[in-house]
Amino acid sequence: MKKYSMSATALLLLSQAAFASEFGPLNVVITASRTAEKADDTLAAMTVITRDDIERLQAKSIRDVLQGTAGINITNNGGEGKSTSIFLRGTESDHVLVLIDGIKVGSATLGTTAFQHIPIEQVERIEVVRGPMSSLYGSEAIGGVIQIFTRKGGGELKPFFSIGGGSYNTYNASLGVSGGGEQGWFNLSASGINTNGFNACNGKPSPGGAGCFTVEPDDDGYKNLSGSLRAGYKFDGGVEVDIHALQSRGNTEFDGSYVNESESVQSVFGGSARFSPLDIWQMSLSAGQSIDKSDNFKDDSFKSRFESKRDTVSFLNDISITKNNLLTVGVDYQNDRVDGTTAYAVTSRDNKGLFAQYKGSLAAQDIQLSMRRDDNEQFGGYNTGSAAWG
Repeated sequence: MKKYSMSATALLLLSQAAFASEFGPLNVVITASRTAEKADDTLAAMTVITRDDIERLQAKSIRDVLQGTAGINITNNGGEGKSTSIFLRGTESDHVLVLIDGIKVGSATLGTTAFQHIPIEQVERIEVVRGPMSSLYGSEAIGGVIQIFTRKGGGELKPFFSIGGGSYNTYNASLGVSGGGEQGWFNLSASGINTNGFNACNGKPSPGGAGCFTVEPDDDGYKNLSGSLRAGYKFDGGVEVDIHALQSRGNTEFDGSYVNESESVQSVFGGSARFSPLDIWQMSLSAGQSIDKSDNFKDDSFKSRFESKRDTVSFLNDISITKNNLLTVGVDYQNDRVDGTTAYAVTSRDNKGLFAQYKGSLAAQDIQLSMRRDDNEQFGGYNTGSAAWG
């Protein structure tokens, strides 16, 4: 009973923290409409988790932060560094679009993201939008969007450092420095974790068994070393630029008949620029690349390699028709490439997207209309639309 009470308390604290962030009057969100707006003005169902929430909850992973959030189900295959899947509103895990600082991440073939390797120490805030968002982001956002923002920095020069430990010989540490002035800001940080873990699978043997039918009575450990950089500057002419980079290297042990160890590299880097040629018109351009790579072993013997790269470019125009009426028109380009020991029939594909969105208000009612056209090199062209009123 005590264990159950502690778990319930932790979930309650998380829900309270997320609720406070979700409806905070000063919160500005981007993910729900791809334009900046107050959290309580959006028509989408969403939750915002800030750095203060993360530190108050003493979260050790993305899974810890999102566990208990409304509309989210999470599965994990045995502790730190093990495969973690996130489901939004009952949809599949590959129906959730994941962005890091606006750049799409995840496997180009599986359609899922290795959340277990994203270091929570490098995260500034998380925006979760629940419900279909394909009319703004494309086919990957059927269930919703999770956008992770890396630490931004600003203010006086501030170094930070933390160290901790726990059960299963777990040790973790993080350090960094941030700062900035009226026009520029930066954050540079690194973190690491090492744990012996536990025997994540006490299965029974079977002929040609795999997964939990494999008997490997050893601890399944995990190591990770990560670093991130984010910096920006606002020029006198009004042009604002932002660059960011994040890399995570993890080594995971698990039980399996074919492979039982994986070395993974998750990388994302990119930049953006914003400019207002007119008072009613803001243009923004962003570009970046994400890499998902893993080498797999069986008892230290190499077995397979997988690598996918995703290049993305987006160009958006926000036009204020009147004070309460905004028109957004944008184009997206994405190129996916895969490589490895598997012989794929298709190793590269392009996707071009064109979308438009109208946000307006009539008396006390808010309206949001959006339409998107995608042209995929492999799957063809499709139209998606949505309407919201509230």
